[in-house]
Formats: sequence, structure tokens, C-alpha cells
Amino acid sequence: MTRTSNTCSVCQKELGTSFCTGCGVYFCTKDFKNHRKTLFSEMDAVIEHRNELQEKIHKAVQHADPYNPLFEQIDQWQRTMIEKICRVSEHCREQVSQLLNSKRVKLTNDFKRFSQDLIHLKQTENYVEPDITRLKYLMHQFNHELKQLLKPVSIELHTEPSDRIIWSQLLYVEEKSTYAGINQRQQHEREDDRAGAMSPRKQPSDCYSSPIRSLIYISTEDLAF
Repeated sequence: MTRTSNTCSVCQKELGTSFCTGCGVYFCTKDFKNHRKTLFSEMDAVIEHRNELQEKIHKAVQHADPYNPLFEQIDQWQRTMIEKICRVSEHCREQVSQLLNSKRVKLTNDFKRFSQDLIHLKQTENYVEPDITRLKYLMHQFNHELKQLLKPVSIELHTEPSDRIIWSQLLYVEEKSTYAGINQRQQHEREDDRAGAMSPRKQPSDCYSSPIRSLIYISTEDLAF
């Protein structure tokens, strides 16, 4: 068997004895070590950036503003709704009171005028048979109205059933704009998953399970043709 001669992709002089599966090129021993050192430095920079980002995220989450204007808007909406309900309830109370008292007030006023008219006729003695008939009829009418007044008042209260109110549409929130950063990151994750499914050396679960992945290299001595 013979071995293929591969030139180092960096110095272009020495024989490439190591193959980087990430770059897809050969390196001599010296340049391969430098290549690994560069990758380790880049990984260290990524980890350092990650730690800084974690600290920023931690501070942002821990110091969330509890006095967001949205909470005040929700409180104001609640107060407004309560005020409206109170006004409607008070108006209905006044209507019920008016319906209950209107007949009592009318009967009292009418009977007062009747009494005054009766006293006047008695004092003046200026009455005849039709007047007596009219007075008796009025007395009969007052008795009838009194009986009706003592009966339970037929008043119906109309309310909107709560199960017919779409409460979720009275007050709700929605995000006006999409956070592009999350969408982009999720898109990259999906692309990584698809790439991992096609590559036997990378699995989707490797994305976050280990902060550092070993560099895979193959010596040309292992490549036999």
C-alpha cells in the first residue's frame, strides 16, 4: 500500500500529518499545535463572553421593574370598571326605590286632597246626593288601591349573565413586536439539529451538554489506500 502525500495548509512546506475535520485541511505537527491553540483561545473567548452574558441576564432578571406602567394601566382599568358598575348599581337602586314609593306617594297625596275636600264639604254643608255618591266611590277606590299597595310589588331585575360575558376580551395583553434575537437563535438551533442529524460526529444533544468539545484529528499514518 502507498500513502498519499499531503502538504500543510499553513506553511505549504512540510508534510501534513494531521487532518482537521472541522477545517477539512491538513497540518504539519507544528502548525497543527498552533491551530489547536488558536481554537482553544477562541473557545476561551466564547466562554468568557458567555459568562459576561450570564451575569447581564442574571441582573436583568433579578432587577425586573415592578413598577412597569402597564401595571398602573391595569389598576386604572380595574378602578374604572368598578366605578362604572357602582354607578349602574346605584341607578338601579334609585329605579327600584322610585317604583316602590311612587304608588305610596300617589295614594298619600290623593287621600290628603280627598280629606281636605271632605272637610270643606262638611264645614260648608254645601253638598248634595251626587257628592255623597262621589265620596263613597272615592273611598271604595282608596280601599282598592290600598289592597294593591299591600301586595308584593312585581318588579323584575334584568341582569346580563356573567357566563355570557367574554371576560378574556375585556382586558388582555399582547406583544406588539417579535423579539428577533430569540427567533434567530431558535433558527440556528434548528439548523444545528439538522446538521447534527446528517453528521455522525455531532449530535443535537451536544449543543449545550458540554462547554468544550474535543478537536478530532486523524493522522495520515492511519490513512491507508
